[in-house]
Amino acid sequence: MIREGELIAQFTCLEQHVLVAWIDEGVIEPHRDAAGYLFDRIDQARVALACDLHYRMGLDHASLPVILSLIDQLHDARNHLRALTRGVSEQPDAVQREITRWITGVREAENE
Repeated sequence: MIREGELIAQFTCLEQHVLVAWIDEGVIEPHRDAAGYLFDRIDQARVALACDLHYRMGLDHASLPVILSLIDQLHDARNHLRALTRGVSEQPDAVQREITRWITGVREAENE
């Protein structure tokens, strides 16, 4: 984990007041102790993404929470899909084939 000053030093475009605003808005949710904020690797990656979106792509502050929320939802959906794929891959071949038929729409075409 790193402190606020170290984080700002990593991202030369990042302004301290912007980081504080992102924390206040819940865009970044660092840990906190008596000495201040502590940022783990996930926080650092989120700050990097927020910096790219805001400073390099020109996304305004009001849109940032919405975009990051959508990215979070996409990330969660990918994780669920991976888990589902693992679950299906552990099923017997006949079950896998039936699931594949349902997914590809072959079953609906047969019923028409």
